Amino acid sequence: MVFGTLSRQWTVWKAAWQAESRQPSGIVAPSGRASEFLPAVLELQQAPPSPIGRALIWTIVSAFTAAVLWASFGWIDIVATAQGKIIPSGYSKIIQPYETGVIAAIHVQDGQVVKQGDLLIELDATLNRADQDRASHEQRAAKVEAARLRALIKGQAVFDAPADADHTYVLLQQQLLRDQLAEYQAKVAAAQHLMDQRRAAVEQTHENILRLEATVPMEVERAEAYKKLLDHEAVTKMDFLQAEGQRIDKAQELAAQKKKLVQDRAALAEAAQHYRAMVSEFQQNKQAELSVLETKTASLAQEVTKAGQKAGLQRLMSPIDGVVQQLAVHTVGGVVTPAQQLLIIVPREHPVEIEAQVENKDVGFVKEGQPVEIKVETFPFTLYGTIPGHVLTVSDDAASIEKVGLVYPTRVSMERSTIHVEGKQVNLSPGMAVTVEIKTGQRRIIEYLLSPLLKSVKESLRER
Repeated sequence: MVFGTLSRQWTVWKAAWQAESRQPSGIVAPSGRASEFLPAVLELQQAPPSPIGRALIWTIVSAFTAAVLWASFGWIDIVATAQGKIIPSGYSKIIQPYETGVIAAIHVQDGQVVKQGDLLIELDATLNRADQDRASHEQRAAKVEAARLRALIKGQAVFDAPADADHTYVLLQQQLLRDQLAEYQAKVAAAQHLMDQRRAAVEQTHENILRLEATVPMEVERAEAYKKLLDHEAVTKMDFLQAEGQRIDKAQELAAQKKKLVQDRAALAEAAQHYRAMVSEFQQNKQAELSVLETKTASLAQEVTKAGQKAGLQRLMSPIDGVVQQLAVHTVGGVVTPAQQLLIIVPREHPVEIEAQVENKDVGFVKEGQPVEIKVETFPFTLYGTIPGHVLTVSDDAASIEKVGLVYPTRVSMERSTIHVEGKQVNLSPGMAVTVEIKTGQRRIIEYLLSPLLKSVKESLRER
């Protein structure tokens, strides 16, 4: 429409200029009111053209030229818009119980200022303390029993009990040690006595063999002598038979003693083996019992630590300095469940910043350090302005948000945490919704104006 108007104006101006240039140079156009008495055709031909039309044409041309130049050489910011909210830089801390418990005391209320380490809520720790006391008592008893076994293995009649052991239990273990040691020593003495008896038998048999080995040759010689005398009828046959019988008895007795020596030595070896087996079995059994007790002691130590830690977790402390918010329990004796949100501690002294959600289409252009303009929804920016800041971090992975889709959490700093409202500075509180405009770059104005056309050209004429 604008171009059609310009075309008509140009045609009229061109025709007027041509008509004016065809007029004879010697003819003087009537001036003043004289032209009003001329015929209408002559009045129109001889009247000078109106300057308003020309001025309008040149104004439009100049404005169009200026607009084209401005669009060609002017720059505008490219902005990525992200929705977010104000949060403390240290994040709010959620207080939750470790396990199911009963509320014993509530020491805070909504809006109360607390310091790090202050007791917030106390849960009943009776069961945890009972478990800790039981495990601790069993651990001390196991240490006393282990000390008794070490002394028994070494053959000592007394042992050094731990300083925290129960005195009565120590006396019982001392008496048990004396009884076990006496029983063991009695068995050792009996086995030793049996070995001594077997050793004495071996020695006696050996002496008998030596005596017989010395006697038998004499008996043989005596029998042979009687045989010669019998041949010369110097002795009676009865005397010879008596001598021969004594020789045979001594030879048989020597053979029997040698056989008995083998049996006695076997009996001694058996007694020695029994002694060694008894001592070894005793040591192995007591070492096994000691190993079990040491394992039990270590396990009980872990149970004591675990029970103590659980008892400590029944006292919910403030992890930071801050303000109590969203207290969810108010009844002493009420039951809480694991991971139930009981309250929130909002950092008090930490500066605030913004957690914004950058869309997928913009995240490729958002970088750390880029400047931003922050619009607080509570305070319309048209009245109260914006707050400058810059991008701190951009998440490397997307998060899924219902009704929004995949977005990239982005942290944004604020140059100030207050906004000027009606003559005073108002603090910006965590939880306020904001709109973050991230300046990702610049482009010429003409590029912005022509981008829809270029997009249509690139995407057209290729459809199936």
